[in-house]
Amino acid sequence: MAVNIFAGTTGKISGKITDNETGMPLPGANIIIEGTSIGTASDIDGNYSILNISPGIYTIKFSMVGFADVFVKEVQVEIDLTTNVNVQLTTTSISSAEVIIVAERPVVARDVSSSQMNITGKSIESLPVTTVEQVIALQAGVQQNSSGIIVRGGSANQTVFMVDGFSQNDERANLPYTTVSLSSVKEIKVQTGGFNAEYGNLRSGLINVVTKEGSRTKYSATVSFRMAPAAAKHFGNSIYDPYSYFNRPYNDPDVMWEGTNSGAWDSYMQRQYPQFEGWNSISESTLRNADEATHLTPAAAKQIYNWEHRRVGDIEKPDYNVDVGFGGPVPFVSSMLGDLRFYFSYFNTNEMFVFPLSRDSYKEDYSQIKFISNISTGLKLTVSGMYGEINSVSAYNWNPPTGSVLRSTAGVANLVNRENLYMPGYYSPSDIYRTSVGAKLTHVFSAETFYEIKVQHKINRYNTFELPGRDTSKIFEVVPDYFVDEAPYGYWGESVSGIDGMSLGGWMNLGRDKSVNSTTSFKFDYTSQMNQSNMVKAGFEVVYNNYDINTGTFSPSMTTWTRSQIYELTPFRLSAYAQDKLEYEGFVMNVGLRADYSAPNSNWYQLTEYDQNLQAGYGNSIEENVPTEKVSGLLYLSPRLGISHPITTNSKLYFNYGHFKSEPSSSFRFLLQRESNGMVKFIGNPNMEPEKTIAYELGFSQNISDMFLLNIAAYYKDITNQPGWIFYQNTNSSVSYNTSANNNYQDIRGFEVTLSKTRGDWFRGFINYTYDVRTSGYFGLTRYYEDPIKQRDYLTLNPYQSKPQPQPYARLNVEFLTPANYGSEVGGIYPLGSWSFNVLADWRSGAYNTFNPKSLPGIIDNVQWVDWFNIDIRLSKTIVLESFNLQFYLDVSNVLNLKNLSSAGFSDRFDRLDYMESLHFDWEEGAEKGNDKVGDYRAAGVEYVNIESVENINQVVQPNTATLYYDSGMDRYFQYENNGWQRANQSYVQSVISNKAYIDNPNIQAFTFLNPRTITLGIRIDF
Repeated sequence: MAVNIFAGTTGKISGKITDNETGMPLPGANIIIEGTSIGTASDIDGNYSILNISPGIYTIKFSMVGFADVFVKEVQVEIDLTTNVNVQLTTTSISSAEVIIVAERPVVARDVSSSQMNITGKSIESLPVTTVEQVIALQAGVQQNSSGIIVRGGSANQTVFMVDGFSQNDERANLPYTTVSLSSVKEIKVQTGGFNAEYGNLRSGLINVVTKEGSRTKYSATVSFRMAPAAAKHFGNSIYDPYSYFNRPYNDPDVMWEGTNSGAWDSYMQRQYPQFEGWNSISESTLRNADEATHLTPAAAKQIYNWEHRRVGDIEKPDYNVDVGFGGPVPFVSSMLGDLRFYFSYFNTNEMFVFPLSRDSYKEDYSQIKFISNISTGLKLTVSGMYGEINSVSAYNWNPPTGSVLRSTAGVANLVNRENLYMPGYYSPSDIYRTSVGAKLTHVFSAETFYEIKVQHKINRYNTFELPGRDTSKIFEVVPDYFVDEAPYGYWGESVSGIDGMSLGGWMNLGRDKSVNSTTSFKFDYTSQMNQSNMVKAGFEVVYNNYDINTGTFSPSMTTWTRSQIYELTPFRLSAYAQDKLEYEGFVMNVGLRADYSAPNSNWYQLTEYDQNLQAGYGNSIEENVPTEKVSGLLYLSPRLGISHPITTNSKLYFNYGHFKSEPSSSFRFLLQRESNGMVKFIGNPNMEPEKTIAYELGFSQNISDMFLLNIAAYYKDITNQPGWIFYQNTNSSVSYNTSANNNYQDIRGFEVTLSKTRGDWFRGFINYTYDVRTSGYFGLTRYYEDPIKQRDYLTLNPYQSKPQPQPYARLNVEFLTPANYGSEVGGIYPLGSWSFNVLADWRSGAYNTFNPKSLPGIIDNVQWVDWFNIDIRLSKTIVLESFNLQFYLDVSNVLNLKNLSSAGFSDRFDRLDYMESLHFDWEEGAEKGNDKVGDYRAAGVEYVNIESVENINQVVQPNTATLYYDSGMDRYFQYENNGWQRANQSYVQSVISNKAYIDNPNIQAFTFLNPRTITLGIRIDF
């Protein structure tokens, strides 16, 4: 058996039938895939091909008059691969019995000309993952961040995510919607390079998910439920603890009455918490009011503070997800409608935020249903529908929302401040509703030729909205004869402050988004195996978008906080392609050409650089006062080439090259953002060229002992026409805006190494390592001033280019398992059989940052974060019963309970500076010289000791007894004790340094370390 690559969501079986005695080809032999009506006959040279086979494992029957039948079992068909099955038939005079052969897939897919991985739904079951994104992110060259899947350094919108051949990308910004029920997954193909010509509007990755089909004759179902008990998602005490960063000054008896500057706290303690004047001072300020009803004692003021900070947001609900799949024949009408069958899947998840905002969790519901009918012989219709709903919170409170919402623990923790801890409406709640309906008609003329017609319509609706209003009735008697309203709960758009100065209204719940964007597409593909050496595929596609964007910010109290982005446009694109796979002994080449035409389908404003229509008082009338001109479309060609060359039966070389283009997001092309006074702040550019990537890849694969596959791939990506913003400002600043242009570039080069073992009864797994270097910068100028003095000052700066710094990463996955019938049988069950212990380890090198507090020239990327490391495990046991399988599993994330410092722990830039200055870097001198990296920290229980370097210890004016002083002239450490200088004990100095007691940890201790060990229990039932 061998495998070859071609494009699509199905697979292909081909091979040659010969006479076992003579070796001569056998024309006219019959080939049938058991359990289906799919089959063909061998040609005059004994060759055969069967196209358009759904991924799965099949038995193939080979028969011919005068020869014994041959059955080849466990023939695996995968997405976009050709399985080559060659068979020798024996005459009945020699063998009257049928011959049964068990197929074995080769370790090296000898004719695949790109880096890709095919993952079956069965192999996902043992992994400690819950989403398709997590599965994909295990592959070499793939990372996951808050925006989505990052493939070989490309942004998330450079990857296309397909389900059953239909794109799930949201074309507002071309970001993939990657939610799929794992119970419905039949196979996933992850491709990180070498895309065939049929794929457009992508530049980094292709994720192709094929979901299950319902059986024609029986029903099957999968039910999975997992839950993690309610628990904090950070280390340490609660962020709502009375002594946490935001609360201690108001609750600590040492300072709460007289204030943090009263002398009870030393200077170090004062730096660790917000400054507070004290309740006595607050009380005195109320006594100065003429209205005696507002007079408060210190204790009463503190009681009002307690009321305004009554919210306690510690996590009290579990994280959970439900995953269900069910399919089979449609009742009553299946046989009348071409064996009509269905498969329905449902996914629901609830992930609690590290602290609550306007909502306390990220919630998502996803449903998909797929109907399949064999209308007639060779004619198959597939209709699928999807509905997804996301309920979360928008992180935007100044700029208009763009459709992204909060989900990750770090993403929420990084937003923490005093207001959003206690005022639920600081950030706006946000919903996203996604629907997609698609139909695919497949017409098979013969086993070698078929065409497909696909139609899809998808809609993405956004709703970032205002909370219910605040009841301002003062009906709550917090202290005797002093009534207040329900603040900080409820929406209140007017500015109002709490007893301690905390904002209780005005700047809150600013984001609004009522946008709707829809995409309708039509695609036609024709595939034909012209002869044994050429498989040709060609087609065309039409994609029509409707962007109805209505987003902004709103505040009734401050017009400067109100802005809008409103536009409705209908761009479209047309594409056509042709490709050929040439297959010869020891050589396979995929060659293709794609043509795309992108039409903005709009008129655009003809404005000069410093046009007065962009200023306040004029901008709201642009549509009426500014002439427009039709925007021309763009035609571009994209050649694609892939070559695979087997060196031996167990090794191969492969190479691919291609031009890949994608449209900039709608914001860069069509954005028009205005302040409430009409002043234009951002304006798009529909004349932008498509973003472009020219990619090269060279790879090598080697079979080791028929058990392991070693794959090495090197790649280079030349990225141009990246969008960016250019700033313009006239002389008096009445015109001050940004417009978009293709002025950014990037190049990415790296290599990947993967060693995998997919076979074995006792263990299997993989290890991969990715090393890449990324350089980025911009062309031309990013600022233009009408004022020549400002322009000259700006021109003294050189165009920026990032310094390439590698940040390699690696992953290890090992599964230890016992065979199903291992050990003794007890009541039809093997207690020691079907156990699985899966370990998933993840490592990445620390990122580089610039620390240059003195703004010295030429300093870039001079500090590095500590490496990040994590281990997750899953322990599972499967019980096979007569009618169903039952699996219990235990997932443990961060099993070692490792602490990784989070930037969410810094209260402000001064806190970050204090931390950075306390570290001892290798480029420093004297007492400050060390081997620290960003992310090092002082362990819990280690008391802080400030180390201060001085040139002469006797010149210290106000020595501190808690400080360890280093005299650089004498190269000695000193302490000030008993009104005099004492040389510090060397063992004490060593203890301070070895324990890193000198590190000034971030102030927000509760969020300094996130994601502690989490235990999740799960159960899965298949029947």
